[in-house]
Amino acid sequence: MTHQHQAHGRDFEDFKASFYHYLEFSMQGGPVLINSHTGRDYFTLEQNLALIDIAAEFSERNGIVVAHETHRGRVGFHPGVMQDYFDARPELVITADLSHWVCVSESFLENFQEPLEQAVARARHIHARVGFEEGPQVPDPRAPEWKHALDHFTGWWDRMVERRRQEGAKLLTFTTEFGPVPYLPTIPFKNEPVADQFEINVFMKDLLRQRYGLA
Repeated sequence: MTHQHQAHGRDFEDFKASFYHYLEFSMQGGPVLINSHTGRDYFTLEQNLALIDIAAEFSERNGIVVAHETHRGRVGFHPGVMQDYFDARPELVITADLSHWVCVSESFLENFQEPLEQAVARARHIHARVGFEEGPQVPDPRAPEWKHALDHFTGWWDRMVERRRQEGAKLLTFTTEFGPVPYLPTIPFKNEPVADQFEINVFMKDLLRQRYGLA
């Protein structure tokens, strides 16, 4: 899997040209899927749909899935807004990083059942990071005080895995995506991480393998 996150531009036309360039760049190495940071949250619906259409044409021509990540600052930054894109493009597929939706909506998506259902159906890659209402990453998912958040996320991932299995899909990929500082909180005045990032990601890897019967 490769990650298209480099696209940039001072305006939409510049961004569009950069977006196409970095999709091509992401083909290097023969990935099984391209995860894309598509568009900007301040582009119009029509502008972001134009980028989604560029990705769809690129995907068809190259025989590779381009999954649009539900990420802050991008097309999929909020579940309510993402519903407009789901409605407009039935073929659109996503990288499900629901930690961003939880953070931006300040909820565990209780009031966003329709976009959540769409996310379950359209997920082709999953970022296995656990967020909470005030942030995209809990300090440590192993801690009992964050069990409620972990349970929400594993429940969503369970549904995505089961959906792909029912569809007969051969592949659904995960990234254990707990990030470093500043995603990982630090102790005030010491600037020391409150937990070990590597250990957390190993924990998530083991949890996913055990939960889904992976080798």
